[in-house]
Amino acid sequence: MATSSQVLKETKTTDCKNSSNCITCYLPIEIFIEIAARVSSHSLADLYHLKLTSKEIINITDDDNVYEHACLDKVPFFPDLIPKQDSFLSRCLSSGNLESLYRQGMKAFFCNSKPYEEGLDIIRMAGQKGHDRSMYAFAIIVLILKCCNNNARIGLLGVEEFEEALRFLRMLRNQKCVLKCRNDVRSFVSELSSEMQPYRLVDQAPTTHLCRRVTCKNTWRLKIGIWFWLTHDDDDENDPKMCENCRWDHELEYFCAKTLYIDVPYLLYD
Repeated sequence: MATSSQVLKETKTTDCKNSSNCITCYLPIEIFIEIAARVSSHSLADLYHLKLTSKEIINITDDDNVYEHACLDKVPFFPDLIPKQDSFLSRCLSSGNLESLYRQGMKAFFCNSKPYEEGLDIIRMAGQKGHDRSMYAFAIIVLILKCCNNNARIGLLGVEEFEEALRFLRMLRNQKCVLKCRNDVRSFVSELSSEMQPYRLVDQAPTTHLCRRVTCKNTWRLKIGIWFWLTHDDDDENDPKMCENCRWDHELEYFCAKTLYIDVPYLLYD
């Protein structure tokens, strides 16, 4: 079965015989689609202006690759959809747009009464493809389920999920974007709370810690003196002497306190 790009290529090749202004007479359709995908990955406004140039470009840019890479940073989590917006976002999701998958997975996990696995699997899939917010969301959900004694959902987890969660966090830490991802995920959970009354993930502070060493002398707590939150310069500091497990214990406790509004009495912050 011919793809949309192949059909367009055949159509435009025929059209070129009848038009000296045909764009694809001078530029292969695949290259123009790649250019449009790059434009969409940086700015939907620029993509919109590109589409305004001609009907031919409107047809060319109606390609899954363009929707897959579309940047949705400026699109509200819960926009007041009109048909065109709904169609656009649905096309992004069906095209495998990672931000769309992340949003779909978060809503499925937090806001449905049963299919928790489906939502977490979607978030995980987007994380495996490199979406940083999905990596953080998957990791923090796994840590919450593991450390907060949430028996209702603990069946979702295995050793593989836990190890992947830690691997995601290490990758984000190496990229120095843990704080940014946390803030983005917090914003989304906040939107879920105001718009859809999500299922409460956990009702108590972590009861289990990743660091089991009572006499641990290389903890995150000692590094920062007290457990106030860090600046962008200090976040994700790669100190080889620092206990990694303490770092993620702190991350989990902070997220529970600041995002899920769980009382964590031993966490001191501004």
